[in-house]
Amino acid sequence: MYREAVISNGTLFINFDKYLSLRDFYFPYVGQYNHLGGNKNHLIISVDGRLRYMDIGWERKFSYRKNSLITEITATNRELGIQLIINDLVHKYMPVYIRKVRVKNLHPDRKKDVRFYFYHDFCLYETAVGNTALYHPDLDGIVHYRESTYLLISIYPQLSDYTICMKKNSALRQIEKQELSRNPIARGEIDSAVAYYTQLEEEDTFYYYIIAGHSFDDIEDKQKRMLSDTIPHFIEETEIFHQGWLNEKREVKKSIDRQIRELYDRSLLIIKAHMDRNGGIIASADSSIFHRFNKDHYSYSWPRDNAFIVMALDRAGYGNSTKKFFEFSARTISRKGYFLQKYLPDGSFGSSWHPWIDEKGRPQLPIQEDETALVIWALYNHYRETKDIEFIDSIYSRLVRPAAEFMVSYRYPDGLPVESYDPWEERRGILTYTCSTVYAGLVSASKLAHLTGNIEESEKYLKAAKEVKEATLKNLYDRENERFLKMIIRKENGETIKDSTVDASLLAVYFTGMLPPNDYRVLNTVNAIKEKLWVDFGIQGLARFEGDLYHRIDRDYPGNPWVITTMWLADWYIATNQIEEAIRLLRWATERQSEAGLLAEQYNPETGTPLSVTPLTWSHAGFCYTVQNLSEKLG
Repeated sequence: MYREAVISNGTLFINFDKYLSLRDFYFPYVGQYNHLGGNKNHLIISVDGRLRYMDIGWERKFSYRKNSLITEITATNRELGIQLIINDLVHKYMPVYIRKVRVKNLHPDRKKDVRFYFYHDFCLYETAVGNTALYHPDLDGIVHYRESTYLLISIYPQLSDYTICMKKNSALRQIEKQELSRNPIARGEIDSAVAYYTQLEEEDTFYYYIIAGHSFDDIEDKQKRMLSDTIPHFIEETEIFHQGWLNEKREVKKSIDRQIRELYDRSLLIIKAHMDRNGGIIASADSSIFHRFNKDHYSYSWPRDNAFIVMALDRAGYGNSTKKFFEFSARTISRKGYFLQKYLPDGSFGSSWHPWIDEKGRPQLPIQEDETALVIWALYNHYRETKDIEFIDSIYSRLVRPAAEFMVSYRYPDGLPVESYDPWEERRGILTYTCSTVYAGLVSASKLAHLTGNIEESEKYLKAAKEVKEATLKNLYDRENERFLKMIIRKENGETIKDSTVDASLLAVYFTGMLPPNDYRVLNTVNAIKEKLWVDFGIQGLARFEGDLYHRIDRDYPGNPWVITTMWLADWYIATNQIEEAIRLLRWATERQSEAGLLAEQYNPETGTPLSVTPLTWSHAGFCYTVQNLSEKLG
């Protein structure tokens, strides 16, 4: 089930589904340690004894308060005669989740007995082993804890009822009977519930909250702070902070469609939500993919995704925020100067399917070299936007030099980069896309070296970049098909195998600056991309590559439309002054957004429903980058 809303402050991150249930609860890193472990926390309501989950009979609408990461959700049940107005938020810096609930009686002439049950199925550190939950009388709330994670759950102005159970007895059964046992403690595989009861005349307001911390003292101190400052104040200062952060952005042209500008602002906030305070940026915290694909998820920091994301943020004016990513990169890059496939937000290496030996048992690097190159390209873009030479000087020897030296050395004698994996993490070879990104990375490293006074290194990296470009144009432009190849594979016997698969990532030959956008080789390649990858059915859009099997719904399509690839095509339209075509694709993206403004990774070409994860941070960054390109072109 896809996510309808996300809230975060860089330490505590929460996703919601369409039934207003908490589906992902990450702490203390954004994207690491999902303490729901695939479970969900329900909201269940009883009106005059009639119990209802939030699925059947409810009219639900999802949005956010303007220019904030505070939800504005309405849920109306005509049968029960009530309406809920719900605001969810995570405090601007404290790991405190608040759900403000305002309940209205649609028939105020009749008083209603209304009971709100909040069901919890926490699985701290993603395991059922060693969990404990207890009622804490001093805090007047339930505490779930394991190791160094403590979650205090309560309701203001009053906690009307609670229960804690072994799951075999199930708090859900007690809710369905509307009799909570007030059992004070349980351990192991457990669940719990808290409740708020009201005799509703016209309307009532209460606050459900979860405070995350590392000890009993920690959560007690945070609760005292919140109740002393008052919960409405916590909400107000968080909203002001979000609005202030968004007001710092560089404005795009007012002549751009209002819907595009609104999604641009929403996208910046969604990107911010996925940024961990330690610098990692998570691809997506939507754990629903875990159950649909290979028992893994997207809660990782991919250097590639992050490079594109921080370039959009830097261009939007958030250079102070993106510094943390480059510091994260300097901490995670290997001593040999390359990045591995992906990382957890604490900086440890994430799961991978890239082997360290080839099919014959010979050693190989399990990398996608574009990830190393793009981070350096993004760093030079950061300098162009911020002019922060002191930061560049401080990070040069830790990040730029090792990455550049690796890119120089990881080449064949003719200048081509050695084989690595494609950006989609499926095929291995000498890729046009990778060659283009390595070219951009080396040119950027040369400029950064010159800025920091490393003149000999600057010349060395620029020479290598020119050699990569020359070898790419010689070996990867196929004169027979008059377009670039996806890749070539060099055999031991000297034979070269050509892979002529049309791939949207071939657009990198222009967007990295290797060739101008109107070069005949680029034009020929773009024509092939539009011919082979445009999904000319239903919602349309651009697929990744011919024969893409990932979530493909039908063999009649080359793949599914992706936001990233469709925005790459829009960027090329802008670069070649085809503005109306670019605007058409930007409008295509605004039509794909969810009710609350979330963009998925890809979409079903027939129904337009999201496929894979929602939201995907890179989708929002790609959209922002294209809007920025359009704004500059209009300027």
